[in-house]
Amino acid sequence: MFPFRIFSLALLLAFSLGSNHAESQSPPAVHSVVPLTKFQPGQWVEKVWGDPSKPGEPFVIRIHNDAGYIVLPHTHLIDENIAVVKGSWALGMGRLFDRSALEPMELGSFGMAPRNMPHFAWSKDETIVQVHGIGPFSSTLVDPVYELTEKGVFVLTSLLQVGTPTTSGPPDCFALKIGAQVHGDRGEGVVIGARCSPSNHITQYWVREPGGDRFWATLPELKQ
Repeated sequence: MFPFRIFSLALLLAFSLGSNHAESQSPPAVHSVVPLTKFQPGQWVEKVWGDPSKPGEPFVIRIHNDAGYIVLPHTHLIDENIAVVKGSWALGMGRLFDRSALEPMELGSFGMAPRNMPHFAWSKDETIVQVHGIGPFSSTLVDPVYELTEKGVFVLTSLLQVGTPTTSGPPDCFALKIGAQVHGDRGEGVVIGARCSPSNHITQYWVREPGGDRFWATLPELKQ
């Protein structure tokens, strides 16, 4: 009996020493500072910390919207925690975009969209919002959206994924084509893209100004 106790104690001591050695060999904890930087043209999402696609992993991302952009109704599988870190944003709840339901979110404001609750947004100015949570993070559109690009028309079912090419988009979606010269209250430039939501009766055009800045505007807000 006595020798068995000695063996057990020796085994526990060896395990303890091994664990301490493993801990001493693990990478030291490090801090991280990720400054706010300017997004590249056409870049919408920046991974700040973690991987939003991994279940159970904390993450932080930043989402960029050019001025005038309408974020069409969509849902998430998790609560979306939102902080405005640049610009002026607005958030609303519902399955259809409704400007009267938008709640302003100025710089430094925090908002939360509960999981599976349809919501939408609008960027008054060029905006960056920071989103954090526990993955996986997805962004599923309530209704399909048609996107006009230089490579043709695509059907979007997610705001974070590339769409599927189509040749059967609604015929009345895009009154303006790529390359059209337009002007409006935000400025003037050339159409470089567009997004159409038939269920919301909205087509918004992405316009590049001569200096390179970009903004979004609906057809009633533009003239040729």
